[in-house]
Amino acid sequence: MKPVKSADQNCVPTEEELEEAPKFGSLEWIHFWSTYEGHLPTPIDISITGSLRYICPELKWYNFDVYPHKVKMTNTGFTVIGAKWRTERPYLEGGPFLEKHILSQIHFHWGADMMEGSDHTVDKRRHPAEMQVTFFRSEYLTQEEAFKHPDGVVMICYLIKYGVNSDARLSWVLEGFPRIKEPHTNTRIGPYPMSHLLPMFYEDYFLYWGRLDTSKGETFVLRWLVPRTNLFASFEQMMAFRKIWDAWDEPLLRNFRPLQPRRNRHVFFISPHWSQYNSLLPIPRVPEESISILSPEYQTKLWMLPPQNAYMLPQEEKQVEETADKNEELD
Repeated sequence: MKPVKSADQNCVPTEEELEEAPKFGSLEWIHFWSTYEGHLPTPIDISITGSLRYICPELKWYNFDVYPHKVKMTNTGFTVIGAKWRTERPYLEGGPFLEKHILSQIHFHWGADMMEGSDHTVDKRRHPAEMQVTFFRSEYLTQEEAFKHPDGVVMICYLIKYGVNSDARLSWVLEGFPRIKEPHTNTRIGPYPMSHLLPMFYEDYFLYWGRLDTSKGETFVLRWLVPRTNLFASFEQMMAFRKIWDAWDEPLLRNFRPLQPRRNRHVFFISPHWSQYNSLLPIPRVPEESISILSPEYQTKLWMLPPQNAYMLPQEEKQVEETADKNEELD
């Protein structure tokens, strides 16, 4: 991948560069634009209007039903959630990715009332909150190393709408918020598999290139992926976010970033499927089923699965495991 051009360089490819570009319709063509658009600021407004429809393979979610060993949540100002697995971690393949991308961390953005809070706007409308999930390319081994490469990190950004009822997917996370009210405190929650929090999808999402500017003055190039499926939160659930304190022991009421101009960058509308009346899909009436699958590593080594995932074992292996557990109790 070519180095990303800086903001003061011409970020429109020349005719010669366009002639050498990968073929339209390939995954490489999406990655080609990182050189010219990766430096542009984020977040932006997302809309079907003006987006480029682009077909990609189905996005595949591996191991999101596997229970982690523990889930630790820390008040850093963005309420980061970190989970640890004893064996293989959840990861993504397919879609716009050329390689496996591993789940790294989760954090939230919110505002002072129900009219603000999300980083991105959709159809020029802000929502009360946004959950951002970081994945990094597996060949870089760590998130820190992946951030150094323009193809290293992808951020999946779930808009959180206002809902009359509470979203059970958020409830088990918010349960721990009173224990991390003060800054730089942490607690354990769950643990539950990430499928109990993350809405999964294999099509119907937006993707664009842009930079992430950190509070330390660092700048990184990321792919930003905004699914049409979303979370929702009741008024009471949103109030729990606003009780978190910042580093100055004041209520953290606004940690979302200012909206940036889209300019002429590509916003890819990947594999559109459902009704396109609105850019976001409506809140589902019934919980959606998990589409996560076990990785080849787990499928060949089912003994690695934690006890909570015993339901995934073939019947014979379940009986063997149950017998072993009973023998341990007798001992």
